[in-house]
Amino acid sequence: MRKLVLFCLFLLFVSSAFALDIKGISVDAESAKCITCHQDMNIATKVHDQWAESAHAKNGVGCLDCHEAEQGDFDAIKHYGQFVATHPTPKDCAKCHEEEVEQNTKSKHAYPFWLYAPADRAVFEPIVGTKQGCEQCHNVSAFWPDGSVGECDVCHSKHTFDLAQAHNPYTCGECHLGPDHPQIEIYIESKHGNIFTTRMAQGKLNLDYNTKKTGDTPLDFPVCTTCHMDAINGLNSTHNVSERLSWESQAPWSYRTIWFEEELGSWKDKQERMKTACKACHAPNFVEDYFLVYDLVNLQYNEIRRAFVYWTKLYEKKGLIKPLKAKTSNGDVKKFSNTVINASWYTTASEIMYNSWHHEGRRFRMGAGMQGADYVQWHGIWELQHNLQEMIAWGAEHGVEEAKKIYESDSPTKFYPYKLYDFPGGLYGLYTEEQYSVPALYKLIPNYWEMVKANVEQAYKKGFLTKAEWERWLERYNNRDKYLGKKFGKHKIFEDYKKRKAKELNLKDKNSALYKTIKIGLPSPAITDVK
Repeated sequence: MRKLVLFCLFLLFVSSAFALDIKGISVDAESAKCITCHQDMNIATKVHDQWAESAHAKNGVGCLDCHEAEQGDFDAIKHYGQFVATHPTPKDCAKCHEEEVEQNTKSKHAYPFWLYAPADRAVFEPIVGTKQGCEQCHNVSAFWPDGSVGECDVCHSKHTFDLAQAHNPYTCGECHLGPDHPQIEIYIESKHGNIFTTRMAQGKLNLDYNTKKTGDTPLDFPVCTTCHMDAINGLNSTHNVSERLSWESQAPWSYRTIWFEEELGSWKDKQERMKTACKACHAPNFVEDYFLVYDLVNLQYNEIRRAFVYWTKLYEKKGLIKPLKAKTSNGDVKKFSNTVINASWYTTASEIMYNSWHHEGRRFRMGAGMQGADYVQWHGIWELQHNLQEMIAWGAEHGVEEAKKIYESDSPTKFYPYKLYDFPGGLYGLYTEEQYSVPALYKLIPNYWEMVKANVEQAYKKGFLTKAEWERWLERYNNRDKYLGKKFGKHKIFEDYKKRKAKELNLKDKNSALYKTIKIGLPSPAITDVK
């Protein structure tokens, strides 16, 4: 051991007298000590190669510029005669990147959102799973004893701090994926993601760019940072990923954000920033319609959420759901569940309540925000509707008369024990009458559009929609016959389709495709009938 120490000291003495040259990078004497010792002792030998590829190395930022420490620092260790920091924090990064660290510190990435509702991870599952699970991502908002918060290397991996990696959607997808926040899956499904993967296949994917405040993202399609962070269409670049978000659409209830509004402005200002990013590629009419529908999706989710809260509270009142509680180590009684959020997890109704916010409800809203049609539909609203009916059926099975009345109803309106929002016509243009030939609710419910109008108007009056959005919706309402396709007559392709479909599905015609399928008449018995 003594020989090893002497050898290292010798290396440090020798290397301090000159600078190394690695891959064309001139290395200062202090960093040369670190690199030489790590190489010769075979400890994390790839670190210096990664660093040598970085902008830090090219700009003369060496090991101790990030790893310097003083005795008493929380992460300081004595390392061959000097103190070094084992874990640089945003406070260290701020020495050079003060603006970026300040912006990130004010974003939802950095704030400890995982502290607000930890019971679903700390009570329902063994904590060791949480430490290797949720915390892996939620440490993006880690608290450090030096007063800083967050981890820059979550997006800018250690030692390379590669811009291309930070711009790559799959970097965001390390955390933004799965049943509860599937942004990467939604992105790949969307037209934006389609173009991304196409450019990647074509070898035309340049993510190694650096936008300035007056610059512009040099891409003809968006990656995650394009919309949320990059300088584009006159917007300044930012590390505050909350600057362009107008809804808190991950929360149990969707609400208009007031996050740092004293600096970032109102939700309307944030919405306008995101619209500005969209208008770099999309026509203004499309952008305005898209945001209106997205806003209505969030408002509609809230009414579905209201129904889940109603049934959960009713079941709790009847003693079918009991909130969890226990004595803590200091003798206090701690309630581990909030009915509105999770309802204790231990019944079918409890699980439905939780997932309808944390899983399906998020997918419904997030899909609507990112052009993920399958997540809005089959992974979103379809599952929400199924969950709500299952919630009511559970109550009916447990003797709740109000639930039984809905469960036993034969009216299609049974699926809507809540109030509705809607938008006359479609998002992508005008349609002929056939587009709405199905027995849609507006054809079944008297005064449907009048009721919807009252709801949208109330949302506007209560400050959830802008005046421009209300007027845009009202124009659709006043011309709804046009938007519902009643002024354009029959479409010849649809008439042809009906004839061809009728021929295919005619059970009276032995030559029809459906008749042949159903009447195939296999000769053997079913396996269960074999004696």
